[in-house]
Amino acid sequence: MANLTIEQLTAFTGSPQNTDLIIIHDGDNAKKITYAELFNKIFSGSTELQADGSQFNLTGSIIPTTNISYDLGSAEYKFRHLYLSPNSLYLGSTSVSETDYLDKPILRNSAIPSNPNDTGTKGEIRYDDNFMYICVLENTWKRFNIESAW
Repeated sequence: MANLTIEQLTAFTGSPQNTDLIIIHDGDNAKKITYAELFNKIFSGSTELQADGSQFNLTGSIIPTTNISYDLGSAEYKFRHLYLSPNSLYLGSTSVSETDYLDKPILRNSAIPSNPNDTGTKGEIRYDDNFMYICVLENTWKRFNIESAW
């Protein structure tokens, strides 16, 4: 593979050779590693890299070779979207699924709904000094009085 910048990757498809160099630059410093080093340090398994000028496509799994060592994005540079299957997010040993999100109430510290059809997510709960508001369907709220004395 020839030396290519991101702008030149308009037609590149294929598997880089183990000796091909990848240069990572953060704006101030550059680090040069071979494709083989990249996969030995970061990836595990059989993976192929493809690029069409607008995105990189990987076939195979991306698995770090060491635990708790690499980041995906940063506080300053975040990914815009993350697409996952319904049951695939783990925070530590806790699984978070689509069903968990849709079936559990969500307590929000935000403004109370101004009317029964105000914007809201099913399961969302809001409150003020007098009422508890529960979103029972998307953009559909019900409220009930909170007793002032027991």
